[in-house]
Amino acid sequence: MDSMGAGTMTLSGTGKWLCGAMLAGGMLVSPVQAARHALLVGVADYPNLPASLQLDGPAHDAEIVQAMLRQRGFKQDNIEQLITAEGKTLPTRENILAALERLAASASEDDFYYLHFAGHGSRQPAKATDNTEPDGLDEIFLPTDAAEWDSYIGSVKNAILDDEIAHYVDRIRDRGADVWLVFDSCHSGTMTRGATAMPEVKYRRVDSAVLGIPDAPLIHRPSPMVSETRARGFLGEVFSGTPEDEPPRKRGELIAFSAAQSAETTPEMKLPRGAPDRRFHGLFTYTLMEVLGANPQLSYQQLAQQVLSRYQSLPWQATQPLFSASDMSRPVFNDDVPAEPSYFATFKNGKLDIQAGSLSLLGTGATVTIYDSPVGKAKNALGTVRLDGATPVRSWAMPEEEQSKDWPATLYVRLDKPVLTTEVNVALLPSASMSNKDEKRLQKALAEIEKSGIGIKVSALDAADILVSEFDEQLWFLQADQSLPCEEQRLAEAARKVCAETRLPQRLLNLALPDSKDRQLAVLQGGLSKIANVTRLMSSVQHLPGAQQQLKVSFRIEHDGEQSEFPVNGQPVLTEGDRILFSVTNKGRQAQDVSILFVDSQYGVTQLYPESGQPNRLDGGESLNFEWDVNVETVGMEHLLVSSQPGDGVNSNLGYLQQAPLNVSTRGLGSSKPPQSSGLNLFTWQVSH
Repeated sequence: MDSMGAGTMTLSGTGKWLCGAMLAGGMLVSPVQAARHALLVGVADYPNLPASLQLDGPAHDAEIVQAMLRQRGFKQDNIEQLITAEGKTLPTRENILAALERLAASASEDDFYYLHFAGHGSRQPAKATDNTEPDGLDEIFLPTDAAEWDSYIGSVKNAILDDEIAHYVDRIRDRGADVWLVFDSCHSGTMTRGATAMPEVKYRRVDSAVLGIPDAPLIHRPSPMVSETRARGFLGEVFSGTPEDEPPRKRGELIAFSAAQSAETTPEMKLPRGAPDRRFHGLFTYTLMEVLGANPQLSYQQLAQQVLSRYQSLPWQATQPLFSASDMSRPVFNDDVPAEPSYFATFKNGKLDIQAGSLSLLGTGATVTIYDSPVGKAKNALGTVRLDGATPVRSWAMPEEEQSKDWPATLYVRLDKPVLTTEVNVALLPSASMSNKDEKRLQKALAEIEKSGIGIKVSALDAADILVSEFDEQLWFLQADQSLPCEEQRLAEAARKVCAETRLPQRLLNLALPDSKDRQLAVLQGGLSKIANVTRLMSSVQHLPGAQQQLKVSFRIEHDGEQSEFPVNGQPVLTEGDRILFSVTNKGRQAQDVSILFVDSQYGVTQLYPESGQPNRLDGGESLNFEWDVNVETVGMEHLLVSSQPGDGVNSNLGYLQQAPLNVSTRGLGSSKPPQSSGLNLFTWQVSH
């Protein structure tokens, strides 16, 4: 796409003030709160499956999900956990179905149910008598006692079918309760562990061959005639209605989030990346909880967009989660009463222990304000402290004795200033073509760049944002979810054959390698500097100031004269002649200085609005409308970033972030398509010739 493509803009005023969005906190208060229940299933141990398929993250997932639910008003007694951890009830098929039965039997109108499943998934042929699967396949979740295919029963032994999950979800909704169903597992996918260069990555998907599942469905059937549209697999609207022998009642809503699409598989990895005490978590679960912790008052639409934008900032493009709801604009957990962010804490023996951590931006070095009440006023603050340490769900500090001598044992804290990461982690990925001498030279060059002060930090492979390699007289730059071509991976012959059969086509960026060592260093540093600038920019989407909450951004695509909304679960593929139309409205009273940045697929950044000397301040209720014609000049993932800053004094913009794109060639332009990714103010698409 041509970063300076044709575009037109208009400004308009609405003539009235619209109230801006407000953040809600960890302690949410509402006049009347319906009962909230949760079932957390985490399966890491599979005694009947090979050692290579054992997982590490599901129990850790349950821990951070439970912490987040407690912050959002769920009572501990209403959170049931079935996880493969010491002292916990095992997630066997029998125990999982029994727990679902208890929930279905006790559901009441206006209750809220959160169901979270983390573990392996797969697919199997549906039974010949099952007329509800158009593709003839059942998606299955594997409990800890799952075994191989049993031809006598026509199923993987002890597997839980999508139809069984749907049965219990139907019963809960038929009683008028809302259900949020989250699956951090996959039933299909073509990626393998060898598809990424990161050593500490596992995938939550069991190949059908490992389970002995027949290669093809037993039968293909037409779509069933049912009263509601049924979802693919575990997602979307399940199909039964209120039983005929019961009086009609309000049916509960269904919100369904899944970690990956049918042709993908979801990873678990050590998170937070780069932290010394990181642990395995499902990437989807961790990201979901991270967004909820940092932005408590969101709609499901905003939550989905923020999750996708964080995948991009990792950067991780190989997986695109799926999101489904009848109304994505509904507030998460039905929390529609704004409240101040407030987290429970205890003070004992000089230590402040807070029941929230880095998932809520309460990381090491962050500053918090202390109160003796969850609704304390700023004038009654007991002081501020800097946090000495944090885990994803806990943080702590040792305040000065003079400051804290009169503090009570029970306290509440609110985030004052988060600590944002500015460094981009880079690791060397040796290729098969590299000699020991080449490897040392490149490692030395990275060490020199680290000292140069441009925000690059040399890290281990599992913590890297960008991987650097060298072969074919080129410098190569890989994202965290990419891998070298099979012939350049240091693999045994058998493993290289597997790689050739399973590795997806990937678009890798490269720069020509000069002969001079000084020029090599300059080219490497220049390339990493541009990549780091864009990586930090994309990462900043999750930490932009609250002013962005005042913006309402709508984005439409025009293709062949027809307009469509920007899809949450799809990736727009734009070609020459398509048009992008979007509008930005300032919903609040305070004026906002709006900037629109175009980030191309080669790490170039162009400020589209405002142009040089152009005013960019939107008063309350004022709107900016923009049309942009697509020109094919680069292909791949491209982004539109809409940002705002409070308008006060001289107009401000983000023009200082502009940079020319890398002058790159590409290798491996195959059929794989990175997923669409968007944030509250980030829109991303794929450009194709």
